[in-house]
Amino acid sequence: MIALVIILAASAPDTLWSNVTSGGVYSSVTPGDLNGDSIGDVVCGVNFWDDQPTLWCMSGDNGDTLWTSGSYKGIYQDEGLMAVPDMNGDGYGDIVVATPGGYAPPGRCLILVSGADGSLIWQWSAYENIPTGAGWGYSCAMMEDQTGDGKPEFIGGFGSTGSANSSASACLDGATGDTLWTRTEADAVEDLLVLPDITSDGIQDVCMGLGGSHYTVNTVQVCSGADGTVQWTRTGGGDVMGLDLVDREDTDPWIVSCSWDGAVECHTLGGDSLWARQLGGWLLDVEAGADLNGDGVQEIAVAADDGGTVWLDGFSGSIIWSYATGSNTWSVAWIDSASAGTVYLPCIAGGSVNGRRITVVNAWTGDLLWSQDFTERVYNVSSLDLGYPVPVVLAGLQDQQSQPHHCWAFSAYDPTSCEEGVTSVDGIIETNPVSSVLVLTPPDGTWKCSIYDVSGRCVWNGELDGDRAVDVSGWSTGCYYAMLSFENARIRQALTVIR
Repeated sequence: MIALVIILAASAPDTLWSNVTSGGVYSSVTPGDLNGDSIGDVVCGVNFWDDQPTLWCMSGDNGDTLWTSGSYKGIYQDEGLMAVPDMNGDGYGDIVVATPGGYAPPGRCLILVSGADGSLIWQWSAYENIPTGAGWGYSCAMMEDQTGDGKPEFIGGFGSTGSANSSASACLDGATGDTLWTRTEADAVEDLLVLPDITSDGIQDVCMGLGGSHYTVNTVQVCSGADGTVQWTRTGGGDVMGLDLVDREDTDPWIVSCSWDGAVECHTLGGDSLWARQLGGWLLDVEAGADLNGDGVQEIAVAADDGGTVWLDGFSGSIIWSYATGSNTWSVAWIDSASAGTVYLPCIAGGSVNGRRITVVNAWTGDLLWSQDFTERVYNVSSLDLGYPVPVVLAGLQDQQSQPHHCWAFSAYDPTSCEEGVTSVDGIIETNPVSSVLVLTPPDGTWKCSIYDVSGRCVWNGELDGDRAVDVSGWSTGCYYAMLSFENARIRQALTVIR
């Protein structure tokens, strides 16, 4: 189904609520409905340097505070906070926190916190349990049950004590916090990614993104989830700051990484290099999302620093579009279905630190759907399904200026979109894939049409007034995009040419 969407000037979004007065919000997650109103609730992690409390739990319906805690040192980056299933049997989802700061607990710990009231379930100290005395907690991830108790296990990633090979990773029993295995790492474990079982031992495996101090060039590292044994390492294009899985239809996913040194790289689960893209700047966030071109591979959003929000083709790494979100764009989030009138669009949210705004961009076209400016820097943007008709976009702000609240929730809905002229039509391509002649069948009207390859190069353009046959016999095998426009309406459809 292809959507025709009226292209309108960007508007301000619908604000649902705002809260958090104690400090800068570095991450927002949902442990589910905690207060029984059928709307998911939100837990925010606050920068550990800021005023207490450092964990805030709020109603997803109106933003009212459900509980706060200053007991856990806060977080240092968005990879250090995670919502998890009910771990203590009270019927509510819980929270895992990787804490920085200090030496004694709760600093340098992986901590399991009750989602119901913020109380401590267990904590594990990296400084006390790692022989080298590991540094700050940076990242956490959840694995499937290994111990047979029906509860997931957790991985924590920690920084160094100021020298190479003094960082650490740890796999812990999710129910008790007991150590299953630990590893000393060459540099800080900035991000963690749980993989399918590549070692064929029945246990999920783990990818670690290492970096922070340039202590090693081998910054993408895959380890056994059973005992931490290294399976392979790759360079990652510099200090790796973000990781994600790129899902592929009916086959194994790929690993995508972004680096402090401006590189985005993609590898197979076995470590084969697929593609690399140099975007420049500090790349702190990468997230795979929808498969928009129909090739069976998810596309990739990158927070590209001064380059803004960038969409890369997941198969090839080619830049499809970029949007100037603002200086120091450090976070991105895919939105599965933002509403524009009666049409639901995949979108990408971007958060700009020094641009002090968030943007929501139509992932099909790169056009701005809406944006929101702040008087404060935007450290984090996220998209959460809280039970509203559309996802909720959350902006996490730093606290250096006069903005009273540091977590803002917005509806992923364009309030200026109107239903008039917004329709859905069947596919405009008669046969797809195509080998020799492409037949385009547009709706009524005289449409301008351009066809692009995955690198963004225009390979054909013309006008369509009824059916039009296009000779593609000389085109290379691969994926292309047909873009049609008529007055204020647009159609986009992917097609594949085969030989």
